[in-house]
Amino acid sequence: MAQINFAPGVEDAGLPVMIADIIKGNLEAKPQRQGDFNALNGNIYMQAHDAEVDMTMVFEKGNLTVHSGKVGDPKISISTDSDTLLALANIDVKFGLPYYFDKVGFEVLKKLFLSRELKLAGLLTHPIMLTRFTKLMSCR
Repeated sequence: MAQINFAPGVEDAGLPVMIADIIKGNLEAKPQRQGDFNALNGNIYMQAHDAEVDMTMVFEKGNLTVHSGKVGDPKISISTDSDTLLALANIDVKFGLPYYFDKVGFEVLKKLFLSRELKLAGLLTHPIMLTRFTKLMSCR
């Protein structure tokens, strides 16, 4: 089973706890995604600029530690508003891959490529890690 831990002081932070709870709930509801969780190895940094909150998720092959702020050298960095971060949980997964060709997916793509409201570093350099993380975040 997934080991999800919080670095000291993070238990009181709203967004990091919410994101960790989404991942934990998705793993409980969809145990077939445990393989994706176990395969993740590296840091993912997330920033919600409107809420002035940032966090780093340190994945170590079956373990996740959630930190406030930026920790280490993240392989993937996501920067946007808090609503868009939480909307990532609504991306559909079809045939084991994130599906961007519905209303939610198009909104994410539009914010990523057209309006630039969603900034994503690591899309081209770590696509497998990003795909696995997107599957963990998706409630669908």
